[in-house]
Amino acid sequence: MIPKMSEPPPGPPDRLTPRLRRQLRQKTQQLRCCGCLALLGLALAVTLISVGRTGHWLSGRHHASAETSQYIFPLQLQVPAGQYTRYQLVPITMRLQDPSGRPVVTNQPPQVTVWFEGQPVATVGNLQKLTPVYQPDQGLYTCNWPVPWMAPPGQYLVQARLRLTRPEQWRWAPATTSSAHPGDKPTAPPPPEGEVFCNAQAVIQVAATPPPAYPPGTCFATWEPDLPTGSVPLPRGGQGDWRALLEWAKFMGADTLLYRAAITSADYGPLTREQPFYQHELAAVPGLAAEAHHQGLKFGVWAAAYETLPTSSNAGKPPYQYAQDISRTTGQVRSLDFISLLDQRRRQDLAGFLREMQAQPDVDLVGLDYMRSDNGGFEITNNFAAEMPVKLPPQWAKMDQRRRWQYMAQKTESEWQTDRDFYDQWNWYRAHLGAEIVNGLLRDSQLQKPLFIFVLSWQHGVQHGQDPAMFTDAGASVLLPMLYQVASQGHFESVMKSWAGYMKPGVANLAPGDQVDDRWHQRSRRPATPELLYQRMTAAQQRLIPQSVPLGSFIHDISRLATRGDRGPYPGTEWALAAAAAFSQVRQAWSVYPLVCRLQAPTKARFGVPFTARVTIENRSNVAIKDLSLRLEDTAGVKASGQARKRLPLLGPGEKIEVPLDMVIDRPDGARANRFMCCVRLEWPRRDYGEKYRADLPPMFVLMQYLQASASGG
Repeated sequence: MIPKMSEPPPGPPDRLTPRLRRQLRQKTQQLRCCGCLALLGLALAVTLISVGRTGHWLSGRHHASAETSQYIFPLQLQVPAGQYTRYQLVPITMRLQDPSGRPVVTNQPPQVTVWFEGQPVATVGNLQKLTPVYQPDQGLYTCNWPVPWMAPPGQYLVQARLRLTRPEQWRWAPATTSSAHPGDKPTAPPPPEGEVFCNAQAVIQVAATPPPAYPPGTCFATWEPDLPTGSVPLPRGGQGDWRALLEWAKFMGADTLLYRAAITSADYGPLTREQPFYQHELAAVPGLAAEAHHQGLKFGVWAAAYETLPTSSNAGKPPYQYAQDISRTTGQVRSLDFISLLDQRRRQDLAGFLREMQAQPDVDLVGLDYMRSDNGGFEITNNFAAEMPVKLPPQWAKMDQRRRWQYMAQKTESEWQTDRDFYDQWNWYRAHLGAEIVNGLLRDSQLQKPLFIFVLSWQHGVQHGQDPAMFTDAGASVLLPMLYQVASQGHFESVMKSWAGYMKPGVANLAPGDQVDDRWHQRSRRPATPELLYQRMTAAQQRLIPQSVPLGSFIHDISRLATRGDRGPYPGTEWALAAAAAFSQVRQAWSVYPLVCRLQAPTKARFGVPFTARVTIENRSNVAIKDLSLRLEDTAGVKASGQARKRLPLLGPGEKIEVPLDMVIDRPDGARANRFMCCVRLEWPRRDYGEKYRADLPPMFVLMQYLQASASGG
């Protein structure tokens, strides 16, 4: 309590009496030294101070519970002991009682505030004050504090304050019991003069789980459809079988192949509760994984967690609880193709998949896609309303399910821009559910291999209930932000700004990636869409995390290079080389290669007129590198006018050389707006070049640059 001559505002948490401040500091030191967290479950401080007289304390008429104090106080706060992560709701209980210890019931209980480092904290939805709700069966008030997005770890102080209307009802004792005459009993003073306020405090300890160690410079290639049964084009021409997808991964320099192994799809026949996943993809895992290892690639698998196929109907699918949507006008409810986040059977099936992949010896990591809800999902409405400190209409308790769902649909899908606070709370709650599911899956499956999760990139994932800090706290090892499906370059810029304004170094292992798709690169010709893919992948490395760089990168669904997909006027190899060049830049930024390479070429050229590109190669290791090979890649319209391939017998430690390559653009191509890719590949022997450099990565470096060609060179 702080004496004031007028109604005092809520004071900062450091305004305690010297004695209480000393006790709190001692307890904090004990927590840091011993790791004992039991104190966090107690009401740490309950003080009463009056206007006029100070130094008076309430004396208990009865012994209160040992978990709070030996006195009865009018107001107590409690937070269960333990640490809380950034995806959790923190339960706070408040006890109001009269001088005899009986619960006090009121429609206007004291509001709760949370402080961090001496400042009030606004949590999700820009909420600074929580209003506890009375629970008759418990005789106390409760509320939940959602840990704010990207909350810094540390100790948060919970505060509430109560004004005593009749302080004379309480028994007061002096601050000291000393007496001039030994043996005399101290006489209790009269009630203090002026207004009397009671402050109660408790502690919330927020912890952040650091991302686990993972090799920097890791570059993934994903294959999403079924394993092919027929012939597949090879990157350098000709046809191969299903092993061709490994050739594509190696062609672009990926060190890890990720394969979608589990999807609930009734497209090929009905599924059952006992067999919830399409078996063709699962059956391919052992052979594909073994072959990937044989060819020097790491191998991972993932499951489509909450999406099912076909999207048009749930006929033939297992009897899950499917997410629900509602018509804004008629109130008609329909089931979506996404499984509800509340469905416990789906969690069991996903945990079973993780256990099965843990047992596969050639599977290195396991992942989840569609680890989220979709639009709709209003079956979680009652949970959301009951658990979140969200502002609801006064008639909420009398609204039936249909009206509640329509209200939620209106708020989250029509008013999301005008009521951003409500939308923020809805997104946080979905992300909270998703992270809790991930943590439960890891616990139930006992997965020991790294877990990766695909994350939507719009509004750094939160727009669909995905949060990088929450997923990391839940146990994810690597997150793959999907940079694709952006409507314009301006949209992509907003994605970059959103991540850069939110992320902090050391929060999560990110490996952002793009996909081969001419449409989602706006069918751009200047720059070419493969060029735009390269620019976006490298921009993510430079801009996604301020003062840091993502762990690696990925290219999504390399089947689009070989067997299907909207590639525009560009061959699959051109897209693959653009991705390979981006991978090389990722690794160069992490200094995991013993070489530094750069390409210099003119930005313009004339048809049929030779020009020279120059490749600078520097050996930054302490080991001589022998038998390097530099060659011009065969790309549309660009041909060598001299040697297409050059061998470098030796590059000594610290040595730097420049190698010229002569080439020519042989013909116009209006479909690609006469914009052509100049691309070179450097390869060297695989061996140990020092502890700094990853010997497990493919020893290759791809460099590319686009040129604008014309008849006049202008």
